[in-house]
Amino acid sequence: MRLIFEYNGDDVRLVSQQPVDMAITGYDLPQEMMPGYHVEVQDADDAVLSRVPVRADLSSTREVFPEQPGEPITRVAVPERSGAFTVVVPAPAHADHLALVRVTPAEGAGDRAEAAPFARERMQVTELGRYPLEGGTR
Repeated sequence: MRLIFEYNGDDVRLVSQQPVDMAITGYDLPQEMMPGYHVEVQDADDAVLSRVPVRADLSSTREVFPEQPGEPITRVAVPERSGAFTVVVPAPAHADHLALVRVTPAEGAGDRAEAAPFARERMQVTELGRYPLEGGTR
C-alpha cells in the first residue's frame, strides 16, 4: 500500500492510500529499533505487523549549504515545517490500521546502551497519529 502523508507543524494527515503490486524490503520487525520516524502496520489488537522507516526529514531544522567551498554545512531552525512524504508498506489481510511513530532513545538508556544501543527496551516509541487502513479488518 502506497501512503502519502502531508504535515504542517505537528499535524500529520494521511491523504492517500493506493494499493500497489510490488515487493517491499526493509519492513521486518528486527529485535533492535532504529531512532527516527516509522509507519507501523497494526492489527485490530494493536499488534505491530510491520514497521517501515520514513525517509523524509520531519525535523524542525534544515541543512544549509555554504556559499563558499570549504565552509561547513550547517543546520538552521525553520519557523514552520511543512511538506509531504510517501511510504510503501505491506498490507496483509489482517492489517487494521496504521500508526506514525517516533522512536527515540529512552531517558536513562545512555549508560546501558553501549552493549546494544538500539535494543527495543532502550527505546521510547511515541505514537504521533493513527489512521484507518482502507480494506482493513475493522
